[in-house]
Amino acid sequence: MSDLLAMDRRTARAAAGESISLSDEQAKVLLGELGPQEDALAIYHNGWGCVVLARDGLILLRNLLKPIAIRVPAPLRILRRTYGMSDSVDVLVLGHPYKLWGSKLDPKGELLMAMGEILPPGSPLRPGRGIRLSTWMSRHPVFMAAAVFGVLFAVLGQGSSEKEVVAQKSEPALAVPDFKGTPLAIAAVSAGRHPWQTVSAADASSDQRPVKTTASGWQVCFQSPSHEETVRPSAGTLTLYAVPKQEECPTRLHGPRRIVMPDLVGEQADDASRVLGDLGLEHVIYFHAHTGKRLYDGLQDLADWQVCRQQPEPDTEVSTGTQIDLWLIGPSDPCTKPKPKPKPEPKPEPKPRPQPSYGTSSGGGSTGSSDNGGSSGGGTTGGSNSGGSSGGSSAGGGSTSGGSSGNSGGSTGGTGSRPGVQFGQYCSPVGAVTTTTDGRPAKCFMGKDGNARWGYNSG
Repeated sequence: MSDLLAMDRRTARAAAGESISLSDEQAKVLLGELGPQEDALAIYHNGWGCVVLARDGLILLRNLLKPIAIRVPAPLRILRRTYGMSDSVDVLVLGHPYKLWGSKLDPKGELLMAMGEILPPGSPLRPGRGIRLSTWMSRHPVFMAAAVFGVLFAVLGQGSSEKEVVAQKSEPALAVPDFKGTPLAIAAVSAGRHPWQTVSAADASSDQRPVKTTASGWQVCFQSPSHEETVRPSAGTLTLYAVPKQEECPTRLHGPRRIVMPDLVGEQADDASRVLGDLGLEHVIYFHAHTGKRLYDGLQDLADWQVCRQQPEPDTEVSTGTQIDLWLIGPSDPCTKPKPKPKPEPKPEPKPRPQPSYGTSSGGGSTGSSDNGGSSGGGTTGGSNSGGSSGGSSAGGGSTSGGSSGNSGGSTGGTGSRPGVQFGQYCSPVGAVTTTTDGRPAKCFMGKDGNARWGYNSG
C-alpha cells in the first residue's frame, strides 16, 4: 500500500487494514477525488483494477499506467448480493455489472450492500443476459477455463444438484421485515424465527464500534437486506446496524454520530461522568459553581459533588469531540451563591467631654470643708464667710466679722478674694463644696448625664 495513503487521515485506516496494494499514481488520483471530510472505507478487486468504497459512493481506479478516477455516487445498485467462494458482490456501474471482492475490511460485502439497494429481478436497469455473460467471460478468463473442465464432472454431481434445487424450491421466499427503531436484542430474536444463515449486528455510525446482537440499550437504524426485499433466508445473511438508544440514527449508514446531550443537572459528578463516557463524550472539564474556577483535584475527590450547570445545554446535538463543561458544588452546599452579609456601619466616635470650670482662684491653698471661720493666711478655708481679710488667726463660732465680706470657694493664699461659682457649672471633684457668687452654699454633684456640676448644698 502506498505511503501516501497511510499519511492521509482519510485513507489511513484503509491503508492499514487492506492487503490490496495501490501504486503511488493511483494513490494520488484517489486522494484528489476524495472530499475533505470523505473517508475511504474499503478497497476491492475488480479484474485488473481496484474499486474504493468511500462515504459518498464508489471510486473506480482505471488504467494502471495513467490512472483515472470514475465516481459512482450512492446509493449503489446491487445486482447480486454476496455469493461464491470469494464472497463477491455484483454492482451495476455505468450499465455494466462489476464484481467486487477481496476486501479485508469488508470481507462479506456488507458495507457495499448497506450503501445500496437490490435491483428487483424485473427492473429495466438490469443488463441483458447476453451482456452479463459476455462481460463475465471477458473479465474472468481463468474461470472460463475452469468452467470447461467443470462440465466434465457435471453429470457426477447431477443427483446432488437436483436435491439442492428441490430443497431451494421447497423454501418459500421471505419479504424481509422492517426492524428499524426496534431494540437490537429484540430484533435479533425476531429475525431468528427465520432460517437465516447468520444474523449479525454492526455499528450504524462512522465509529464502527463492536456490537453483539445480544447487546441491550441499542436500537436498529439500518438493515441488510432492506425492508420488504424478497429473499430466501437460508441462502443469505441478515445484518442489523444499530446505535445506542441515547443517540439519534445517523442520516446515512456509517455517517457521523448524532449524540443528544443528556440533562445532567442535579446528578452526582461520578454518575454524570459515567453517562458521558457511555456516549463517547470523554472531553469533560469541571468548574466550581460559585467561583467559576477550574477544579483540578480529579474526579475521585469530586465524586459526590452535584452538577449545577452544564454546557452544552440538554437536548443539544453534539459530536464525540465536543468539550463538555460541568459546574459542580459540594454535597451540602446550594448551587446558588449566597449573598454576602452587609458590613456593620461604624459607630460614631464619642464627642470630647467638656472640661469643668471652677471660676477664678487665687493663692495656693486647697479648699476645705469647714462651716465658719476657716483658717486663712495660706491655710485651708472651709468655704465659710469671713469678715474681711485676716492675718493668720481664724474667728471661731461661725460668726461674721466686720468689714466687707468675700467668697472663698477654693484655695486662698494670704490675702485677697475670688468670685464664687454658679449653679450648673461643671465641677471637680465630686463632693467638693463652695459658695456661689451670690453667697449660697454649693456642692459638686454627679449628674445623670455622667458630668459633675455645682448644685445647692442643702447639708
